[in-house]
Amino acid sequence: MEQQQVLEAFGDYEVYLESLQKTLSESDDAHKPVADGKWSIAQMIMHLAEWDRFIRIERLPHMTEGAHLEPLPEVDEFNRRAIGKAETMDFPAIATSAIEERRLLKDRLAAVTLSQWDAVFYVGDQPMTMGRYFGDLTKHDAHHFKQIDTFLT
Repeated sequence: MEQQQVLEAFGDYEVYLESLQKTLSESDDAHKPVADGKWSIAQMIMHLAEWDRFIRIERLPHMTEGAHLEPLPEVDEFNRRAIGKAETMDFPAIATSAIEERRLLKDRLAAVTLSQWDAVFYVGDQPMTMGRYFGDLTKHDAHHFKQIDTFLT
């Protein structure tokens, strides 16, 4: 995915969360599971925010030509901690946190040069570029947004 496409998708993400924040500010629906055995909207959004923070701090600085990044941390445990945070916060605060985390990540990506964007690095044995990495992230966002939209309609 091109850098500008990712930045636009990140802008759309912020708009989407701002809309959810308004829609769910007075509602308990944000803390209800979206389906049997699934997370709530609040948990999904906190999960996204925590991954954005991890990527910005732990991944992005090391995404350089030829770098070898460790595979992801224990994903299930990471997600458990992230969604646990959602239980102690109201939804507007969760959305605000997620919007801020994504803006920080977006600002960092906006400063990346084309050569940095296209540099090949490795996550475990998997070759990767920022374009592919952040393209995958936008697909992950879309997956959760589809779940949310289905629940709200």
